[in-house]
Amino acid sequence: MFATWLACALVMTAATAARPHVAPDYTIFAGREMMQPSSLDAMTTQLAAADVVFVGENHDHKQGHALELTLLTEMHRSNPTVVLSLEMFERDVQEVVDEYLEDFITESSFLQAARPWPNYKDDYRPLVEFCKQNHLPVIAANAPRRYVNIVSRKGQQSLKPLPRTAKAYLAPLPYSMEIPAGYEKQLDEVFGAPHGEDPHATAPASAPSMPSAANLKAAQGLWDATMADSIARAVRRHPGHRILQMNGCMHSDSGYGIADRLHRLMPALKIVIVSIKPDDDYPNVKPTKYVGVGDFVIVTPAGPKPADTKP
Repeated sequence: MFATWLACALVMTAATAARPHVAPDYTIFAGREMMQPSSLDAMTTQLAAADVVFVGENHDHKQGHALELTLLTEMHRSNPTVVLSLEMFERDVQEVVDEYLEDFITESSFLQAARPWPNYKDDYRPLVEFCKQNHLPVIAANAPRRYVNIVSRKGQQSLKPLPRTAKAYLAPLPYSMEIPAGYEKQLDEVFGAPHGEDPHATAPASAPSMPSAANLKAAQGLWDATMADSIARAVRRHPGHRILQMNGCMHSDSGYGIADRLHRLMPALKIVIVSIKPDDDYPNVKPTKYVGVGDFVIVTPAGPKPADTKP
């Protein structure tokens, strides 16, 4: 079924930019300020002109993963100088990823050493295998989870005593926690303490196992800052290439998170934001619902609600 869907998606006749590109299972809208119907070809043309493309996903959205492979394939078809960057691998396994791409180690050895997410086989393996077959670099972009855990429990300052070898896997310290107001609001809604508790307060001594909202936001900041740093390094290491970054929607929607931090690191970069959204109202979706989310929003049926697969 997947192979049939992908083949159809790749050969589908493009609609004009004035009409929605409606396949059996997705519609594309374009424009941050005013969402307008678009097409796969029109979107691919703009992605080909970008330095960095962010694709925001829901980690358990099967159709979204299929669309990610379509975007990678289309970008490579239009210009083969593509570098894939993934939230789903941590920076301390970059050597393992490279060894697998170069065919030095077997896939079983790669999987044992690279700590892939539980849904790797079905959802991310097709991306990595495409890169391997086409000799494209893959960036293990994320901060190692063990260090993010430290921050969630003890705050950013707890990273300072780490040895230099450990800090090499993180964004330069200290990383800024000055973030856009809209992103701050989103994080407060996700991490904020209930019943009016100060979101910047530290966890009470009576409940040391309960991370404070401030520490959780700092942990999110470490993820964002490290992935932005990984992409910036990839831009410098692969001049003239386009970076295709895959991550959870919250890390890049509305230009927040990683995208905001990357822009501050390298303001001359042309960045395009794509967000893939399963929607219960599909196909009767109001484009105004997604104004400001991204340069392109790909809306799909919501589909079944699988169990959460994020580690």
